[in-house]
Amino acid sequence: MLLIAPAPAPARESSVTLQLKWRHQFQFAGYYMAERLGFYRDHGIEVRFREGGPETDVVTAVVSGEAEFGIAASDLLLAAQYAPVVALAPIFQHSPYVLLTLDGTADLAMLDGEQVMLDRGAAEIRALLLKVGIPTDALTIRDYRDGVAALLAGEVGAIAAYSTTEPYWLRRAGVTPRMFSARDHGIDLYGDMLFTSKALLRDHPTLVRDFVAASLAGWKAALRDPEQAIALILADYNTQGLEAAFYRFEAVETRRLIQPEVIEIGHVNPGRWRHIAEVYAGLGMLPEAVSLDGFVYDPGPVEIAPRVVLALIVALLIAVLLGLLSWRVHSLNQRLRREIVQRERDHRRLAESEALHRLLTENSGDVIWMLDLDRWCFDYVSPSVQRLRGFSPEEVMAGPIDVSLTTESAVRLRQQLLEGAMRVAAGDHEGLFALTEIEQPCKGGGTVQTEVVTSLLVDGSGRPSKVLGITRDITVRKALEAKLRIRAAAIEAAADAIIITDAEGYLLYANPAFTRQTGYRLEPGRRLHSRVLKSGRHDSEFYAEMWQTILAGRVWRGELINRRRDGELYEEEMTISPVANERGEIERFIAIKRDISVQRAMERALRTANQRLRENLDEISELQQELAEQAVRDPLTGLYNRRHLDDALARELARMRREASTLVVLMADIDHFKRINDGWGHPVGDGVLRSLAATLRDHFREFDLICRYGGEEFLVVLPGTGLEQGQARAESVRRYFAAQRIALGDRREQITISIGLAVFPLHATEQAALIAQADAALYRAKRAGRDRVVVADPAIESEGLVG
Repeated sequence: MLLIAPAPAPARESSVTLQLKWRHQFQFAGYYMAERLGFYRDHGIEVRFREGGPETDVVTAVVSGEAEFGIAASDLLLAAQYAPVVALAPIFQHSPYVLLTLDGTADLAMLDGEQVMLDRGAAEIRALLLKVGIPTDALTIRDYRDGVAALLAGEVGAIAAYSTTEPYWLRRAGVTPRMFSARDHGIDLYGDMLFTSKALLRDHPTLVRDFVAASLAGWKAALRDPEQAIALILADYNTQGLEAAFYRFEAVETRRLIQPEVIEIGHVNPGRWRHIAEVYAGLGMLPEAVSLDGFVYDPGPVEIAPRVVLALIVALLIAVLLGLLSWRVHSLNQRLRREIVQRERDHRRLAESEALHRLLTENSGDVIWMLDLDRWCFDYVSPSVQRLRGFSPEEVMAGPIDVSLTTESAVRLRQQLLEGAMRVAAGDHEGLFALTEIEQPCKGGGTVQTEVVTSLLVDGSGRPSKVLGITRDITVRKALEAKLRIRAAAIEAAADAIIITDAEGYLLYANPAFTRQTGYRLEPGRRLHSRVLKSGRHDSEFYAEMWQTILAGRVWRGELINRRRDGELYEEEMTISPVANERGEIERFIAIKRDISVQRAMERALRTANQRLRENLDEISELQQELAEQAVRDPLTGLYNRRHLDDALARELARMRREASTLVVLMADIDHFKRINDGWGHPVGDGVLRSLAATLRDHFREFDLICRYGGEEFLVVLPGTGLEQGQARAESVRRYFAAQRIALGDRREQITISIGLAVFPLHATEQAALIAQADAALYRAKRAGRDRVVVADPAIESEGLVG
């Protein structure tokens, strides 16, 4: 009865929602294929796809229960700091996020101050901007709306985009965009990440495991037959009304980011998540040493499928009934479990190996490629080809090898590979490997010099069928070799003597100029020591300091007197540079020696002549300074004269106009000065003038302009000064001078001054008018009783009320 009992009915299907991060397109083709091919149905899962858009918050949708599963970028790790989410499987091994600009943007620094359009999930673009030193507050961030149109219209300087999508529309518009990727700056993040909530994983672990397995199977099917996936999208999911050509472009770019040939789809590397966390922390977007516990999905050991369990139960029942087969069934069961465990280990080793292979091929500076000899086309080209030549791997693999080489290099490489294949066929296995230099064209124009190491791979029949190649950029090496040749020729032709010695001072090389300068030459079989040049004119301390310097690894420069082979002394300027090996030990010295005997003799004669000339020039300069000073100074007071005032005041007025500032002019006059001159004589009057000059110098700023305007009149210019400040300073000077007792013969008397004040541009805007206003104000001060400060009043002057 047990043997013919019906199998238990399958459990009712689980209905789940997958929240997409964008609208339907090839970006989600794997999930569509999993649904169409019944992979979800095989696990009892019914799936509903929910489209996203610019405002979609996928994390909130999953955590709130609106959807059971979602698709996010690596910024899911940022969201995990506040939301209970679990990263299940990265579909894209590299993020498709790029920052798109038009061709005129040479580097990201040009975006400083520009408007940039970012969407909700562009955290890694923000990380990229921080990495290159552009804080987001230096930009005007706009929400994402019709990004391609905004970029083409010049409304924004850059847009966050998917390399699988927006470049297609820009190229269709006849524009080749400039793409900046965070990956190019050391920020290598996962792309589309399948995730769920911790609650769903806790309550329904089997559902989560089955959904992940079915989704990955769907992705393998989509990448295996992209045309079938595109046809499915066009038939059932083309909500955007897009054309097949777009989906084909997206499929090619998607495959490049997923890299199914290098690593298993959905493979998770916890170490890479740790690296991503460190990148975010380094940019201040995450705290240091953030915990990843519970964030990265661990499916645990592989479970035995229900049908296998049922088979084991039936087998055990049969074993109970039959008895004789129990031990055998037990053995089979144990072996099955061991095989499952071993398969899991093999799977993990394979994944680790694939991850290592991916790291090696993608991070290598060299280009690694595989060539099919039957088609003369590439089966594989590593991503580093884009750094070398500007072409993507897909562009290189789309054409024959001849397109990737110059004509001459293509002929040479084909000939070399064919000769190697013939040698291998003849039993000469040294033909398997070859090294050659070839020239390859670059996308931006020009060519690059490369060195190629090739290894012929034979098929089962021993016939070479593939070529494994490694291409290395030797542009720098070629340039260095050319420089070395040029430098060697320059050293041989140099006018200065150049020698190379060993650590003990024995000459290893000397150029022809050394022989011309010293008379010595290197001869085969004879060792020549640098000490033969010693003249005896320098003491032991001189040479001790020289050796101490160069043995310490530093360059020594100096002058010394040496002796030629014929005994003649000569003066020499020498530089000695030590050369160390990789252990830091000094092995060689390079000396550059210049004969400066004639130069030094001429310099000594020139110094003598220059000394005499300097003495004459100093005397002339002093006389010129005295003459120049006399031309602008009043000889009695030492103040500037009226001639200097005219030029200086014009300059200050021009500066005040440029700076939109004010300027005060004070006109001061000694009251009753004629009485002093008539009563006490001109020498006493001159003393009074000098006293007022000293008072003015003491009371005004260093940059204020003080001059004797004529007779007993003095004029002061105060740049950058307003009416109130100028009036206060004038009053201070007036009171101070009146408080003094000036010597008049054998007694001291009080002497006062009157001051007229005018302000630019309040009272006048032209120089002559400004001075006239100050003079008129002075006149009114005299009329009003003297010993006072009067401010100009243009209205009074224009009405003729004064004077």
